[in-house]
Amino acid sequence: MLEAPSRPVTIAEVQALVARAFRLDSTALIAPTRRQHVACARHVAMYLSRELTGVSGRDRGGPPASFARIARAFARDHSSVIHACATVARRRRADAGFARLLDQLAAQLASSPGAKFLPQEAV
Repeated sequence: MLEAPSRPVTIAEVQALVARAFRLDSTALIAPTRRQHVACARHVAMYLSRELTGVSGRDRGGPPASFARIARAFARDHSSVIHACATVARRRRADAGFARLLDQLAAQLASSPGAKFLPQEAV
């Protein structure tokens, strides 16, 4: 389960942290490329944007960012965001290492503004 942030998290913060975690320039997440590494990072960022944005996160009762709002931030269509969220959720259930990565990213977003990705040992 993703840790609900105690403060508002922005889509831009999610994009910056995910880009650092995947060793990408943040502009790569909105670029039209379909390279697997970039697409995976983009999907993760879209998923975390959906799960962690809002007044204080979905688990705390705040509304998540809409698919349309996330789509605009990534220069995509809302259906791409729906697909990304479903794909990441499915992989999260099937892959424990991937689930740990998502939890680490969420924890870092929840803990401090401008968080830098600090990977744990076994990811």
